Amino acid sequence: MAEVIVHEMKYYGEKVSSNIDVVNYSDEYYNDYKSICCDCFRELSIATNLDPDLFYTQEEMNKKKSNVFIMFIDKEMVGSVEIYENIIDHLFVNKKYQNKGYGKKLLFFAINSLQEVGIDEITLYVADLNKEAIQLYLNNGFKCTNTAIENWG
Repeated sequence: MAEVIVHEMKYYGEKVSSNIDVVNYSDEYYNDYKSICCDCFRELSIATNLDPDLFYTQEEMNKKKSNVFIMFIDKEMVGSVEIYENIIDHLFVNKKYQNKGYGKKLLFFAINSLQEVGIDEITLYVADLNKEAIQLYLNNGFKCTNTAIENWG
């Protein structure tokens, strides 16, 4: 078990728009999705004593496929975000495409999707170790509303 500082963040920004094309997860994307996701969260997993290659089964992914949105450029997976209830989760960008604005595009897609169905209280959770993600969220209308220590592993 590893103690991890986790921040709850809520969105206090304006209404946003999004014009990116995404598709829902399907089995044909499983191997690429797993590889890119594990790669993106590898350092966080190692730092928290988790197996960096531990991942959802295809069956588990299929149960949540309507909430998982994937962005592609020329058939290459750029990144993904998961949206359920009022929560934004598992936002990641393929390392090849990081620091090019795609994380913000996926974040705005998620915010816009929730706003479009009338959800005003948008929440996400981020590990304190994930400094770049925290900065992305702070720069785009999120504020830290709670911090807790969780046991992972």
